[in-house]
Amino acid sequence: MLSAARIEQLNKLQNILNIKLTDVELLDVALTHPSFNFEVNNDNAPDYERLEFLGDSVLRLVVSDYLYEKHQDYDEGKLTKIRSYLVSDEFLAKIAFSLTLDEFLNIGEHEQKDGGRKKESINACAMEAVLGAIYKNNGFEYVKEFLLKIYENQNINVNEILFFYNSKELLQQYTQAQNKDLPEYKVTNETGKAHNKTYEVCAFYHGDILGKGIAKTKKEAEKIAALNALKKLKIVEGCANE
Repeated sequence: MLSAARIEQLNKLQNILNIKLTDVELLDVALTHPSFNFEVNNDNAPDYERLEFLGDSVLRLVVSDYLYEKHQDYDEGKLTKIRSYLVSDEFLAKIAFSLTLDEFLNIGEHEQKDGGRKKESINACAMEAVLGAIYKNNGFEYVKEFLLKIYENQNINVNEILFFYNSKELLQQYTQAQNKDLPEYKVTNETGKAHNKTYEVCAFYHGDILGKGIAKTKKEAEKIAALNALKKLKIVEGCANE
């Protein structure tokens, strides 16, 4: 049984999301991290993991259908790369933070002290779980409309997404065309605890920094660094994403 204060919180969130669920308890479950039930010794209470599973499937179907219809000249490879980014933890967490979802999470005290409320992975999972809750309560067309409105506000640049996935290869082609030398990638900074690190990687060429990337994995940071190098070299148009 939810408290009056929690119901008020959830109604506030519904206003932010511009949704209406008749089963507000389902929304509460979608926002409940496993650590919360563990700390109150109620391991049998539901958390967001099952709804996350459902929401992930809904998300992939909506995004796949959207890309299939919008980019009819793209082959399967391009569509897959774009979808991969649009359903990634990075992108979902960005959406979750923009909707202030983190402020409404039920999270254990220990996880809270460890910075869990701001963790990319937790917020991405919660976002998927919320999609699962909306789907279960209101059906597919409702959650599809909700999700597409959010995506339309994200200023998605599909060409940049495609360049991102091929950025290291494109940068290598450019440098080899100059004098056959290859760019080097070096970790220039690490922050965060061992299980939640953030890496800063720079792309060097003949000792000069061409681009910098910051991400949760070294591999992703290298791709961002390469993409920013391509932008700096005017091979890809746009502002550097540092």
